[in-house]
Formats: sequence, C-alpha cells, structure tokens
Amino acid sequence: MIGNDTVLPAVQLPPVRLSEPMLYAVLRGSAEVRVGGELLRLNAQDGVWVPAGDLVSVRPARGAIVLPIPVAGGGRTVATRLHVPEASHSNLLHAFADVLGHLDGATGPARLELSGGGPEPLAPPPAPASAELGRLAVLLAEQPGTRLAEAVARTVPGWSVRTVQRRFLAETGWTVAAWVRRQRVRTAARLLADDRDIEWVAHNVGYSGVPAFSRAFAEATGLSPGQWRIRAASASMQVTRAEIGSGAGIDAADRRTWTRVNGAHVAVWAALGGADLVVGSRRIALAEGDAVVIPAGTPNEFSIPRGSLLVPLGFRSARTGPVGAPLRPAAVGGLWTAGLVESVLASYTNVGVVEVDPDRGFAAALAGSDRSPITDDDLLLGRVANLYAREPYLRMADAAARLGVDERALGGTVQRRTGVQFAAWLRLLRMTRARNQLGDGDTPSEISRGLGYAHLPAFSRAFRAVHGAAPAGLGVPNLRPTRAAWGREARVPTTAL
Repeated sequence: MIGNDTVLPAVQLPPVRLSEPMLYAVLRGSAEVRVGGELLRLNAQDGVWVPAGDLVSVRPARGAIVLPIPVAGGGRTVATRLHVPEASHSNLLHAFADVLGHLDGATGPARLELSGGGPEPLAPPPAPASAELGRLAVLLAEQPGTRLAEAVARTVPGWSVRTVQRRFLAETGWTVAAWVRRQRVRTAARLLADDRDIEWVAHNVGYSGVPAFSRAFAEATGLSPGQWRIRAASASMQVTRAEIGSGAGIDAADRRTWTRVNGAHVAVWAALGGADLVVGSRRIALAEGDAVVIPAGTPNEFSIPRGSLLVPLGFRSARTGPVGAPLRPAAVGGLWTAGLVESVLASYTNVGVVEVDPDRGFAAALAGSDRSPITDDDLLLGRVANLYAREPYLRMADAAARLGVDERALGGTVQRRTGVQFAAWLRLLRMTRARNQLGDGDTPSEISRGLGYAHLPAFSRAFRAVHGAAPAGLGVPNLRPTRAAWGREARVPTTAL
C-alpha cells in the first residue's frame, strides 16, 4: 500500500543493475522504488536519482506516471531522494524526449542540480540568446578544455574570435573566459564527486597543472578540490530540491528530427507548441495538441520551434495494414490531456505506467486525422518498408520476388508514393536503421555488415550523404543503457516491424 487506499499492481519487472545514472520522477499518483535494500514510497512530485551501478526496481501504482530519464547527478555519487516540483515537469519531458532518439543533435543525459546533503552545486552561467552562440556554448560546456579559436571554427565558421567575444559579452553579461572558467569548475566538481584523481581532473578540464586548477576551483566554490570531494561523498539519501537543466538550456534553440524512413507506421504528437512536417512531398503544420500518423516507408522530417515539445505517440507494424498519406492532423489535446503522456510511456518503456494500452495514442491520432484513400500503392509501400526493416540487405530483385511483383512495378510504386527513386529511398531507409543502431551502441563496422555493404567506406559514404557526417563523427549517444533501464531490449520491438 502507498498512502491509505492505493493498491499496487501485482506485475513488477525484475530489478535492473543500472549502467548509467537515472532519475525516476513521479509526475502523478504514487510508486514504490527499491534501490539496493531500501524501499522508497514516492508520491506525486517525489523522485529518486540513482547512480550507475545500483540495483533498482520500479513499481508504479495504477494510474501513476513515473518518468524515467538518464540524468547526470550534479556531483552526487549516492542515491538521492528528491522533491520534483510541478514547474519542472515540462523540462523533464523535454529531457525524456531527447533520449527517445528521434531528435537531431541530442547530446546524452541532462544535468540535474541538487542542493542539500553535500556541497551546493554551482549555478550554470547564463546561456547566450542567439542560436549561433548557443551552439558554441554547448560545445564549451561539454568540452571545457577546447581552445576558443577551435570552438569558433567548429560551431560558427566564418566568425572571428573578436566578434564572438564581443557578442558573447553582450548576450550573457559574461566574458567568454569567465564563462568557460565556470564551466570548467562545474565539470571538475562532478568528476571530483566521482572520486577522480585531482591531477587527472585538472588536465581533463583544461588546466596545465594542479596549482592553477586548485586556485580557480577554490575561488569559485570556497572549497579546495579535496574538500569538495569529501563533502560530496557524504551526501545521503534525503529529500533535496531538484532542478533539471542542460548547460546552455534544454530549449536553447530550434530543433529538428533527422530525415528518416520508418519501417512501421508512427504517430507523432505536438505536445507543447507547434511543429512543421514534411512527409513525402507534402508539408503539414501541426498546432499544439495535434498528432499525425506517418505511414511506413514515407520519408519524413519535422522542424520544431524553440520551446516546442514533439514526441512519438506510438507505432504499429505495417503488417497490420496500410495507412493513407496524411492530409490533416488529429486534434488530440495538449501536454496534460489525460492518457497521452501515459501512451508515450507505455509505447517506449515498461516502467513508466502500468495497465495502459500502448496503442491508445496511435489509435487516437489515426481516428482523428484525415488521410488520403488507401490505394494499392499504399499497400505495397508498407509491405516493402516492412520487409526492408527486417532484412535491410536484400537486393531489389530479391525484394520484388518476395513481394510477388516485378522490379519496374516496385520502383514505380516507391517513386509515386515518396517522390524519390527506389535506390535513393532504399538508402534513406537503410541509413535510418543505421542511425538507430548507432543509438544501440553498435559500431559502424557491425552496422555496415548487417546492412549488406561489402566495404565500410561505401557504407560511410552512404551514411554521410543522408546524415551529413560519417558514422564515427556524428556523435549519436548510446541509448542502449537507457532502454535497459526502461525494461526494453530494443528501441522498437521486432513485432512492430
């Protein structure tokens, strides 16, 4: 029992040994979370941050919403119980969306700042207002040892260092040097809390020696690096305040999804703000609360304005039947409409909700939207997308034979329905799978072989043509530990393909 009358369901996933730190935040209802040998009973606006290496099990009550997201712990090394105020919930959902794997430029775990029980975390320096300097700030925050000239060349090519320094001061009120110094100390504080060697930390954050590092650290925190490490290690599992953030800010710039061809039908929801969709050759504007179903096999990409939240609502296998091209989205409701966040969690995690039909959100998007009448082309496109999602190495002739059509008919259908020739469409579908596999932690060599490429350079050229960078240089976070913590073996179950 939690409280006086909430009965927990009998179903409970086996405990998971975390390989990355996770935050379990209860947005609604109640839940039991067992960390090691300690049982926590959590209610709405409670949470627990659990470091990597701990054994954890999560048991939501019926009707509860538990948001599980990977979150770096702001210098903590032990499990910490949190107060998660309602005002932080939308930011938490932005962080959750980042690790679903559909957004371009996602950089891994969000940062959680905690206070109480250990040394007070340093507040982040203010984020620049412009998108250009926002990119620079993100790089300097994540790689504080990077020289400014190199960072400028990588993020705002064509700008001079002097221009950057002038505009940075105007937008933040901080010089670049002071801003980087604060980020170096904040990074060092996290590393020291992980019991790293002080000399190693000094070099890792860009200092040439321990004396200069120690002076800068003490000036910013009032503690020596050694004192900080001792106090951080003494933090205990107690209720603390929690604030979620990510350096330059979760909503610091416009976002986009990366161009893809899905092997399954996917419902996508504009939970906060709007978004613009390009699907096939058609453009569709989504207002806040709109949802649309992207048919399997159709190239698609979303542009997401700053502050908007776009999340996949669910999916269905193309084997369940064809879906017509979208004409008008469904008005399913905004972020806190009953049942929608639950549908997302039921579709992509096994720990966020219980007894929720994962198809509910997809069904709402499908039922409320207008779509083109289904044709034979829709049927064949879904079948070929499903086939290649499961067997991406097939030659066109083999795929046509398996589908019972000739190559000309297959190529004609794909071109009519997608606007691109079969070879370009197949490359995009394969590179969609390749980018998803990078998110599974697979190596470029493993992915190349699985897609049927004879040589890695040929695969790398195809990948670069679609995604704009080589597989090894794109910087896709490894999302496999997150999915394991969610009780999922893969991004999308094979039954959905």
